[in-house]
Amino acid sequence: MIHKLQSLIERMSKELPGILAAAVVTVDDGMSIAAVRRREDIETDAASAYLASIVRSNAKAIRLLADNEEVEDILVTTSQYHFIIRHMPEQPFFIFVMTTKEEWLAKARILIRKYEIQFAQFAEFYRKNYGEE
Repeated sequence: MIHKLQSLIERMSKELPGILAAAVVTVDDGMSIAAVRRREDIETDAASAYLASIVRSNAKAIRLLADNEEVEDILVTTSQYHFIIRHMPEQPFFIFVMTTKEEWLAKARILIRKYEIQFAQFAEFYRKNYGEE
């Protein structure tokens, strides 16, 4: 099943030329389950651990600020890149995509939503095999 997930993230990244890195990351421990990168200097595993803490902190902050709202995605923009984090609250993992700033942001978001249903099919396998309750 992990191989299917890896294949899925590779297929997703090929659909958008501006994707520099993408990963499926567990929320609890920040472990990359599957990842792809187009440049050797991008450390997806290390970044995934930090991004997991952002996902957890963001969820807490939104509950305090707007209890009935659900976060669709978290966007971090720098002078050169977009970082999009998409976490469906019922899933044990999130999807992370790093694109160039020139990449069309809306297209990247649409692509992530297109694939998140397929990634969600992995959730039950993950819960059964890795002990999440």
